[in-house]
Amino acid sequence: MRLKEGLLSIVLPVFVAAAWNVPPEYGLIPSSDGRFLRNTNGRPFFWQADTAWLLFHRLNYTEAETYLSDRASKGFNVVLAVGFTQIGITSPNRNGDLPFVSKDVEQPNEPYWAYIDSIVELAWNKGIRICMVPAWGQYVHDSANNPSVLTASTAPTFGHFIGQRYPYLPKILVADTNPWWENKTAVKADYAAGGVPPTYQVVDWSPVYDALAMGIVAGEQDAIGNGTAWSPLLTIHPTNQWFSGGPLGFASAFLGDRSWLTLDSCQSGHTDFPPNPPIPWWNARRGWEPIEQMYAAGAQQGARVRPVLDNEAHYENRYNNGNGANPWWNASDVRTGSWQAVFSGAAGLTYGADAVMQFAIPGLYAPDGSGPSDDWLADLALQGSGQIQWVRRAIMDRGDAAYFQRVPAQDIIMGDAGADDKRVTAMRDSAGSWIMVYTPTGKPFSIDTASLVSACDGTQASWFNPLDGTYRTFGFVCPGPGVPSGTNSVVTFTPPVEDGHVDWTLVLELRN
Repeated sequence: MRLKEGLLSIVLPVFVAAAWNVPPEYGLIPSSDGRFLRNTNGRPFFWQADTAWLLFHRLNYTEAETYLSDRASKGFNVVLAVGFTQIGITSPNRNGDLPFVSKDVEQPNEPYWAYIDSIVELAWNKGIRICMVPAWGQYVHDSANNPSVLTASTAPTFGHFIGQRYPYLPKILVADTNPWWENKTAVKADYAAGGVPPTYQVVDWSPVYDALAMGIVAGEQDAIGNGTAWSPLLTIHPTNQWFSGGPLGFASAFLGDRSWLTLDSCQSGHTDFPPNPPIPWWNARRGWEPIEQMYAAGAQQGARVRPVLDNEAHYENRYNNGNGANPWWNASDVRTGSWQAVFSGAAGLTYGADAVMQFAIPGLYAPDGSGPSDDWLADLALQGSGQIQWVRRAIMDRGDAAYFQRVPAQDIIMGDAGADDKRVTAMRDSAGSWIMVYTPTGKPFSIDTASLVSACDGTQASWFNPLDGTYRTFGFVCPGPGVPSGTNSVVTFTPPVEDGHVDWTLVLELRN
């Protein structure tokens, strides 16, 4: 086929068909208001993803089945995995196959990708969609702004291959990099040396991103055929850092005017301090912050509304900043961050366990030292992986209509909501049938209940346990029907203290 964009015309080769044809129901699309995700049949889809970057590369089929079965049993419905991985172009997968013939990204090696086909099908049979990263970001450019094998001329061919072979799969074009970049290596070195830093050359790599996206869109259309209208769910996976004066570290800040960007995303990351000043970083204890900003950007006049996600929050069992001198993030950390992000407007959440995301295998694949574990099977059983499914349950329990009507409601928190990962975070139904408030501290908090229709008359109150997904109803004294917003509609709640945890979710919902 021939791919055209303006004056660009590239003849693309025909590749071998995939071993498994992806069905149309695999696809995900934005909701009618652009805020959330739904299946192609219109039903709600809450994104509960696990991070498995090296799934295709380091696990054999039996191990992949063990992994996917575990994640399916815990409610995960998306897995993030990389096709052309960060391990390198000359590194074979577990079966001994390289990704390309003669290291040429325009010549995919069929056995390598056929194995990926089998894992994509296996995951689907367990109720899990693969969100594919076609290639890691380093294959566009590295931290010193050196180009790599994916260029404006090679990316369309590789993208078309990915799109045609894997239509309907959500896709993250590149991972762990930003389109607009300075020489990060030089910035760090000059800052450490002191003095006045020089002016650095800025390189905009977005033409390569556009070429890759253009290839994917064309490839998916060729695979689907019959004139079917289809827009792939596409985003990029930014870093948790950026440069002063440049776009913030989320997808829409760099590429918000692109029609192919159908999902907005960020990486709040693994660090609660800026380890490389003066380069700014998102704070891992404030993962709700970029979510809030992306959500608000979509509300601005003339802006395109997209679903928003944090594609990489702090991994469970990873050291703070990946440094063994620091403590590691635990189940409570990742649980709190997930609730806060979703209540701030995210269309779902993404979990990660440090040894799992890299599939460290003792004696075969050494861990990268970013966490205390050297065994993916050990990290597979971490507590947090079984607990974040209850965020999804709490959202879905309200019903399909309420799923699409939920809005962030931080304004109903009265007084000091708390800072960072101690912040009390609220969400409500725009139609007024329920309020939900997550507290990570167990301390009393006050909310304005006036958004409930009938001013909460006939409301059932319960505490939802984020550790096991159970509800505990309790007596609730309503301010009374018809009470307007203000002092008389404010109610103070004190969470229970039991079960060895302090975080709870308050649920107030109208009952007929």
